[in-house]
Amino acid sequence: MIEFKDLNYTVNKRIILEDINLTISPNEFVAIIGPNGAGKSTLIKILLNINTDYKGTVLIEGQKNTDWLANHRIGYLPQNESFDRHFPATALDITLMGIAAQKGVFRRFSHTDITVAEKTLDVVGILHHKNTQIGDLSGGEWQRLLLSRALITGSKYLILDEPEASIDKSGVLSFFELLSTLHKQGKTIVTISHDLHMLNKYCTFLVCLNRNLHCHTQTEMLTSEHIHNTFGDALKLIEKDY
Repeated sequence: MIEFKDLNYTVNKRIILEDINLTISPNEFVAIIGPNGAGKSTLIKILLNINTDYKGTVLIEGQKNTDWLANHRIGYLPQNESFDRHFPATALDITLMGIAAQKGVFRRFSHTDITVAEKTLDVVGILHHKNTQIGDLSGGEWQRLLLSRALITGSKYLILDEPEASIDKSGVLSFFELLSTLHKQGKTIVTISHDLHMLNKYCTFLVCLNRNLHCHTQTEMLTSEHIHNTFGDALKLIEKDY
């Protein structure tokens, strides 16, 4: 369970998040939706203790997030991660990066580590690319590779920030099919996305965020009023895409 209690976050006197009270139950497939600048990425960065100068309480399984994260890992796929695709690394190398921190400095990966990495690449459907240089991967394959790096942590939690951003529409469908399978296998998934149709099909719980919470409800309970209250004038841009 993940809980945000009386959460407030301000930058240069600008309120980014205000009075957020939210509970995410285990084994939900959660989508956080809202316009650009609504505080969505900030919310998950606070959860992951990347942003720390907030007011309020963040709990994971009843512990402060800082205490929980000191002893556990969360699989995280950030938005628009800066990475040199010309760097001489293979898909297997990138997957193993997900457990590099726990291995410690100068420690080599074991045969078991490599086997686990190969199994993870198989789960995301790109094991055949394990020795492929990352610069030769398509956008969809690269995103699946970043997902494998998150999954190798073994965490029951998977946090994704707009994972479909660099994938074409057919790739988005297969990517969400993969996430749906992982959810059915027991993962608690929290994703930020703008694809309302895809979210309605696959997610079980929606969080409407635009500085404040405008809804946090099971997917089938989402109403057009929730959407309009969340997106405001930005809604026309979304509707135009469909």
